[in-house]
Amino acid sequence: MATKKKPAPKRGASRYQAPAKKPVPGWVWLACGLAVGAFLMLLAKLEPGRDEVKRSKPETAQQATGGKPAGKPAPATPTPPPQVKPKYDFYTLLPESEVIVPPEAVPEQTPPAPTPQELAKADAARAEAALKGETPPPLPVAVKAASTQYFLQAGSFRKQADAEKVRAQIALLGQAVQLESGTVREETWYRVLVGPFSNREQLTQAQKQLAGSGFSNLLLQQRRSR
Repeated sequence: MATKKKPAPKRGASRYQAPAKKPVPGWVWLACGLAVGAFLMLLAKLEPGRDEVKRSKPETAQQATGGKPAGKPAPATPTPPPQVKPKYDFYTLLPESEVIVPPEAVPEQTPPAPTPQELAKADAARAEAALKGETPPPLPVAVKAASTQYFLQAGSFRKQADAEKVRAQIALLGQAVQLESGTVREETWYRVLVGPFSNREQLTQAQKQLAGSGFSNLLLQQRRSR
């Protein structure tokens, strides 16, 4: 019986055999397991919705306004400018012969005018007292009343144009009005005088009319020297 021959190995074929794989040490697997576990724990801590990773949301307009619905900001209310009123310096330009008096100082009725004889007698008596160095006697009532006039000062101004404007406005009310000037502390002032008034009824009507038109007034008593 013929024996079969083994086929001859092919030329060029490698006779090298790969060495057997070595088993992975256990400590390597342990280290990998610990790393994976630590990674999973980190992911758990970073889970969305937890307090640690909640981002602070920007405050809404409603929260900023204390719970009130947000809307257009209310416009700032402008502060009204102070009202500029005419400055009435009633105590300016008072001569020595003038005093400020209450309305009660004006007589209720217009006193009768003194006769020429009464005026002459009063002048003679005062002249005689002056020659003797004595105090002049008081004037009779009729003479005293004739020498006293009452005016309403409607204002005093540094600028003549302001005084003229007030004088014109009062003249349109039908009142007798005049403008006077004087020097106070080396500065010229202009004042508006309404009157004169001889009885309290005339004074009261003029005061009401001036006040109703927005004019202040101050009652002055003037004494005319004889």
